[in-house]
Amino acid sequence: MSGYTGICLLLICLSVGNVCTEQGYNRVVITEILADPIPAIGLPEVEYIELFNPSAQPLSLKNWKLTIGGRSWVFPDAVLGAHDYVILCSAAQADQMRNYGNVIPLGPFSLANDGATLSLYSPTNQLVFSVSYSLNLWPTDKRDGGYSLEMLDSGNPCGQRTNWAVSADPKGGTPGKVNSISASNPDLIPPEIQYLDIISANELRITADEKLDSLNAVAGALITVSGRKILKKKLESPGFRNVILTVNSPFLENVKYTVSVKNLSDCAGNLLREAEMLIGLPSKADSGDVVLNEILFNPPDNGVDFVEIYNNTAKFISLKNWSLGNIKNGEPDVFKTITDDTFILLPFSCLALTTDQVLVKQLYPTDKTRHFLEVSALPAFSNTAGGVVLKDADGRIFDRFDYTEKMHDPLIHAAKGISLEKKDVFTPSQHQENWHSAAYNVGNATPGYTNSQMKSEVDEDIFEIEPDAFTPDYGGTGHFAVLKYKLTSSGQIATVRIYDITGRFVRNLVRNQMIGATGEMRWDGRDESGEVVRTGYYLLLTDLFDANGNKRQFKNKVVVVKK
Repeated sequence: MSGYTGICLLLICLSVGNVCTEQGYNRVVITEILADPIPAIGLPEVEYIELFNPSAQPLSLKNWKLTIGGRSWVFPDAVLGAHDYVILCSAAQADQMRNYGNVIPLGPFSLANDGATLSLYSPTNQLVFSVSYSLNLWPTDKRDGGYSLEMLDSGNPCGQRTNWAVSADPKGGTPGKVNSISASNPDLIPPEIQYLDIISANELRITADEKLDSLNAVAGALITVSGRKILKKKLESPGFRNVILTVNSPFLENVKYTVSVKNLSDCAGNLLREAEMLIGLPSKADSGDVVLNEILFNPPDNGVDFVEIYNNTAKFISLKNWSLGNIKNGEPDVFKTITDDTFILLPFSCLALTTDQVLVKQLYPTDKTRHFLEVSALPAFSNTAGGVVLKDADGRIFDRFDYTEKMHDPLIHAAKGISLEKKDVFTPSQHQENWHSAAYNVGNATPGYTNSQMKSEVDEDIFEIEPDAFTPDYGGTGHFAVLKYKLTSSGQIATVRIYDITGRFVRNLVRNQMIGATGEMRWDGRDESGEVVRTGYYLLLTDLFDANGNKRQFKNKVVVVKK
């Protein structure tokens, strides 16, 4: 769903004449932000914010308030017409913007180039709209200034990172009129729980990946904590992503608590049906408890780096004031704090650290459950040779990995966009043979979930197909034949060809692709031209070879049946 069906607050609109004087959440939305107007592309060198009234009724903005961080500006007497726009800017620069539409001049007005949270409040101090922006929303070639951020779909006001993009207008922005990138972009995806934190003796914080419906979060969703009674639930404003639970007695050391969440709604009305997670009080980490596990140091064009760490113990470990550093001239150089909050790394789990988790998820999609923490900054990692260092809160070096691009598999000709993965979390990171290029068939990286090249505990290479008979043209169970494998070594190159019972070639399922130590490949029952094959037996012929020229072949049989 999209639009306003799942609003976070519900207020009655009172009218004076034909002008609405009271507002509900998303009654007015911010649809454009120009934070850095210099150098100008085609607009005046003026920072501005654009507001839009999506309703069919004019709206009084008298005594409204805009807040940016700790600063606030109160609106003068003004009316925002139905389905109309208004421009907010500094009073000293208002005349430069009047040719572009209606302007509300405010006091000394400035926007941070590298990011801020903008919030609108009604005269009764009710939050009407809020949005956060950051520099990574602009592509690298447009971060020097002159381009605004525009909302794609004003009917999806709850949309955040995926509902904003840089203006495509030749002037660099569209103040006072329909956005240049305006398009339908509904939110149809349920929220996900990103992480849990115990923030005090009796308080637990649940953080979602998007804005939540405030009424649902505190009254509608079913949330339980094993062994504890929830006394109070609060959704933090203005982000609406953090649910704070107050429980009846303190959390105890060395106890694992199960947190269950059912029917949690995002701001657009999509429901997270069920999620279950473990949490516990953090323990002090010992040397070797947290290790480096994966790094993308040469991202794809317009991509960003990420570093993955792994907790190889049963402890809950707080990452508060831990840091990541790079290496210059063989020595640790620049360090960036991972978080100054009590973020808990779960037992036997990995965590991807990046400045833009939405972008990394888009570049490396998967249906696997994965864990991310978005950080404000990472140190610069060389694309050719460098290193990454992990320090704890006391400044102790917990792990170090020195890398070069030559560590990638020799069969890889271009390493851009391919991560290096650790094969065994219990082998020291400085052992170069313990690292390998991520497998092609998982998308060249596995941020936030199990490495494709993770050491497999098998004595021989195994290829199995499930099920042994399937119906390709019927949805649901049996829609695919899944070729599952476990290999004794990583870095294998695979070609999988499919033949019918007469030996006639049907399809190249995989062609000269690097695969991981464990994984799977799916066949949907279609041939090379995309047509569903006939009923009958089919042979999946898998050829494996490595960088040393060693070659082996595996055969699997599957039956295609029609419904």
